[in-house]
Amino acid sequence: MSVVLRHRGSSLLAIVEDDGRGFDVEAVLGAAPVEKRLGLFGMSERAELLGGRLSVESAPARGTTVFVEIPLPGAP
Repeated sequence: MSVVLRHRGSSLLAIVEDDGRGFDVEAVLGAAPVEKRLGLFGMSERAELLGGRLSVESAPARGTTVFVEIPLPGAP
């Protein structure tokens, strides 16, 4: 597992990457609300509450990378 934090312009970028089983991102994010993985949904919701965004790259047997970009307060 790798965790990277970067200051990029007026934002904080967090990248969390693993080499685990991975999953089909479209299938998980496109699932009915009852079937959605609450972890990804909750992380996305929190990023949006801070004015940021979350994106996920993954595929079965290829691991997962989660990107979160949050604007920094007071940044130009």
